[in-house]
Amino acid sequence: MTRKAIALEICLWFMVLPAAAQVQAEKAVVRPVRIEEPPQIDGLLDEPLWQEIEPITDFRQYEPDNGEPATERTEVRIGYDSRFLYFGVRAYDREPDKIIARIFERDANVDDDDSFTVAIDSLNDNRTAVAFDTNVLGTKLDVQYSEGGAYNLSWDAIWYAKGNVDELGFTLEIAIPFFSLRFKPADEVEMGLYLDRIIRRKNEDVNWPYLTRDYNFLSVSQYARMVGLTGIERGVDVEVKPYGIAGYSETSVESAREVDAGLDVKWGLTSNLTSDLTLNPDFAQVESDALQVNLTRFNLFYPEKRDFFIESADLFEFGLPEQAEVFFSRRIGLRHGSEVPILGGARAYGMVGNTNIGLMTMQTRESSGFEGENFSVARVKHNILGRSYFGGILTSRKGEAKFEDTTAGGDFMLLFGTNFKINGSLARSNRQGIDEGNWMGNLSVRQDMDLYDWVVSYDDIGRNFAPGMGFILRPDQRNLRANIHYNPRPGWKGVRQLTFGHLYRRVENHDGVLETQIFRPRFWVEFQTQDWLMTQYNDTFDRVPYPFQVAPGVFIQAGDYKNRQFLAFFRSHRSRRIALRTIYEGGSFYGGDIQSASFELIFKPVPQLHLSTEHTFDRVDVSGGSFDSLISTLLVSYNFSPALTTRFATQYSSLLEDFVLNFRLRWIYAPRSEVWLVYDETRRFPTLGSLLRDRALILKVVHNFNF
Repeated sequence: MTRKAIALEICLWFMVLPAAAQVQAEKAVVRPVRIEEPPQIDGLLDEPLWQEIEPITDFRQYEPDNGEPATERTEVRIGYDSRFLYFGVRAYDREPDKIIARIFERDANVDDDDSFTVAIDSLNDNRTAVAFDTNVLGTKLDVQYSEGGAYNLSWDAIWYAKGNVDELGFTLEIAIPFFSLRFKPADEVEMGLYLDRIIRRKNEDVNWPYLTRDYNFLSVSQYARMVGLTGIERGVDVEVKPYGIAGYSETSVESAREVDAGLDVKWGLTSNLTSDLTLNPDFAQVESDALQVNLTRFNLFYPEKRDFFIESADLFEFGLPEQAEVFFSRRIGLRHGSEVPILGGARAYGMVGNTNIGLMTMQTRESSGFEGENFSVARVKHNILGRSYFGGILTSRKGEAKFEDTTAGGDFMLLFGTNFKINGSLARSNRQGIDEGNWMGNLSVRQDMDLYDWVVSYDDIGRNFAPGMGFILRPDQRNLRANIHYNPRPGWKGVRQLTFGHLYRRVENHDGVLETQIFRPRFWVEFQTQDWLMTQYNDTFDRVPYPFQVAPGVFIQAGDYKNRQFLAFFRSHRSRRIALRTIYEGGSFYGGDIQSASFELIFKPVPQLHLSTEHTFDRVDVSGGSFDSLISTLLVSYNFSPALTTRFATQYSSLLEDFVLNFRLRWIYAPRSEVWLVYDETRRFPTLGSLLRDRALILKVVHNFNF
């Protein structure tokens, strides 16, 4: 790092010290009422017990008029017994016929509708929480997250919700089992609580307790205190999930029938520690990876979509997301895009004292010329100073000599004051014969406020850093990044917030040679309708050390290049019956020119039917050749109910000459028990006609036994 960069970080540190010294106001307190007879979860609130509980009513606006009383009254009553936590919600609305309810699919963004969220810091650690979000249809969205920034949308818990619209607005009943929460055993348990309601047609967000705009629902330390929970129990919490699968697959040269079975066991060792065991797991994806055109010399990053790995993925995160990850689960059971059979595996995760731990081991078997391998990872995070932690990771890959590696690392995160965060990490890989340049380190300082946000970071990745279970986008780099935004709220009619920003990035290799430098000013406006308009200018220097291919037969030659491009972006809010998103980018590109445009249209004619189409077009003309690329996607979803949903998707790439078709039916016939019917087909369309690459039809049944 240069002396100027170090001086900049020191100046920013002293700028934010006053903010870091802020004292948190006294928290609001709620004491749920213990009930003898549980309510029927039908969304009607017609049991007498609800009238005997004093409601929470002091909801205030988060948006658009922060701190003002909500324009519609909300009443929330909280009860509990030894097994469940109950919420009864009366959401008044003077125009109940305008309540929006279009989202049916599990884990879809129900905040596009009128919705209500219960967020609980069940460990009462002021760091981590889980949220239960629903609409009047009873559609469920649940998520695990932390104030430090981890966010796990793939987490699916057992809980119950029903809603009802009447002449006064809508009502909800929510029941959350204590076995779906992790908490510390005590005679009187205390948890954190945050409640949020979206009044969608007004784009109004109201909450309790009240939060200023410098905080949001991720700010777990600002939650109210939910006290006085006595005589509650998490239960034994043993889940046994056998699965059965039957399928038929076909390629251009062979076909096969498959009948298989496996078993997953989840055991709650304590109220805050869980273990998983999987035997002969099925890691078949239920949707295809998105087709992409790579216009850079770096590998594309594909996200994990397999349930076993994504359920607690945030705990194992280490390094720089999508840049330099020490643990990247797609290394397990996948090789060059093909599935490698997994014999089984085990993991344990949760909290012991003030330490979060995660342990995992997986064993693949020999298949298609690939040797069987063992993949293991251990991760710890020890909580300190209220909202901070220091931790470590150890990964091991054994079995195939050229990939064998042990990587170890340590990291920390300090969070204090008003969203002031310092985090860093250091790691070293260990492959046979490599003793130099096999390390990675990074340091980042940032603060996120409503009026402004900024981040300064420095990353150093050795030329030989290659964790056997990791993902490295770009080795051999020293990367300095500074990003700042100023976000005023001018009070103009129809405008919610403006943003003026600038990104600076400088990347050198370890010989001190400049490889990339970026200047990126940007401006965007958020309207009161929550539509967005953005413009951006990219001024990029890029040194290309070796030729790379951007399309069949089209190469970018080695050399120094200046790329200058303008970008414009518009997005209407997805809650509308008709929503659109469009992007245009054009300018110089590696000694030539590029013109890119993308358009997405979403249409919801009735609540059960969602249609969307997206088209991305690139026209590239460089000295090594020219090409046009079109990627088109069509999605059709028809949802009979939140428990029975269907989706049909097609993708086409003119450059890759690939056509991908995917159909899936999902029936959740009981909590965490479901049936999947999936059809997937890929075809190639060369000049002379259609050629089948592969197709598969799969029926999968999973049943959950909970004890």
